[in-house]
Amino acid sequence: MKRISIVNDVLGPIMRGPSSSHTAASYHIALKARELLGEAPAEAEITFHAGSSYAVCFRRQGSDLAFVAGLLGWPITDARFKDSLRLAPESGLTVRFDAAPLPKADHPNYVRLGLVGVRGARLEMAARSVGGGMFELAEVNGTPSSYRGPELLPRSGEPPFASSAEMVAFAEARGLGAGDAALAYESMLLGIEPEAVAAEVGRRLDVMSASVASGLAAEGEPMILLDRSAHRVFAAEARGVLPVGGLHTRAAARALAAMHTNCGMGVVCAAPTAGSAGVLPGVMATLQEDLGADRSVLVRCLLAAGLVGVFIAERATFAAEIAGCQVEIGAASAMAAAAVVEFGGGSAAQCADAAAVSLQNTMGSVCDLVQGVVEIPCHTRNAAGASSAFVVADLIMGGYANPIPLDETIDAVYAVGRMLPDELKVTSLGGIAVAPPARAMKPRR
Repeated sequence: MKRISIVNDVLGPIMRGPSSSHTAASYHIALKARELLGEAPAEAEITFHAGSSYAVCFRRQGSDLAFVAGLLGWPITDARFKDSLRLAPESGLTVRFDAAPLPKADHPNYVRLGLVGVRGARLEMAARSVGGGMFELAEVNGTPSSYRGPELLPRSGEPPFASSAEMVAFAEARGLGAGDAALAYESMLLGIEPEAVAAEVGRRLDVMSASVASGLAAEGEPMILLDRSAHRVFAAEARGVLPVGGLHTRAAARALAAMHTNCGMGVVCAAPTAGSAGVLPGVMATLQEDLGADRSVLVRCLLAAGLVGVFIAERATFAAEIAGCQVEIGAASAMAAAAVVEFGGGSAAQCADAAAVSLQNTMGSVCDLVQGVVEIPCHTRNAAGASSAFVVADLIMGGYANPIPLDETIDAVYAVGRMLPDELKVTSLGGIAVAPPARAMKPRR
């Protein structure tokens, strides 16, 4: 078992958008490089494998800003983040980006860094961004490495189960729901008290709430392609002028809002990635504002969601570069469906079944982001994912019997994702990304 952690690997990182793979992981790779160099870097050469997802998307996804911010040692939430390229020379740092064949590249998000420090230290490092803001070191000064990060809280114990089936058995034997099973899992894995786990999850809940509130404002940081629309949808629903409206539409509008914050390079919680950072915030805000869930209930719902993410990360991946949008927004939608079942008092088995059905409904979805930007179709997919979480939860708790368990569903999703051609996995070389209107759009930056 990989010993996946809810707070380290699934609900987070807390970051600036727009992409966990290309923004957050880039920042953490650079921060680790600065640490290994042992002094402030004066020169940096950052090389992406030619033709890779990184090479295609690194400017539009803010990877360049993130690498520089990390090399400078700033927090990822620093207000100077967007100006890091401009401010780097003032801080004594020269950075060059390049795309070239890297013979050892074994991942679409493979990058090599060459650093020279202010006192002459040198570092050659290769790393992979592996999804959800996580990265793996491949090599440090020619020596293979197995380091994986970032890690907020060290893992010091063993989890009580390794699969959805084992989780259900664990929960049923103890009379627990999925949220409490998740609390036990994370507490045992990290070797900390359940209250400390709940506090960490609560911190993520606060970031999610703030991202929704920020995105619902009529004015805010501009995105690259889209205009802010969440406030218009929300207001139209409130006026009763939509064909249907209701809770599902409000959840969708809130998810859209969180994605507006993400793509304006605001602070969000990747859940499990930045490209899917709208689904769970939209659902959590709706549970709170429309259905009256208090903070302790919301934390338990997020824990149930996080546990579904553990199983997806364990058996598959959160990287659309590997398996398409189905493991990002599809994963978030499955997590959110489990959260709604938890809110409704459903069993651990029903949470797993809701997640499975949700994944079955998104299986095969491709990542065809227009112009390499996490906006189209990502925003509306997040909105639809938040809305569908309530539908799927109702189906399961209303009596639909899911015949394909979560573990086997995840395995099938991963297998399908590996079959997708590279053109449909973040490269913007297929799907709606190549439609003439998509290619004709004029980016703002």
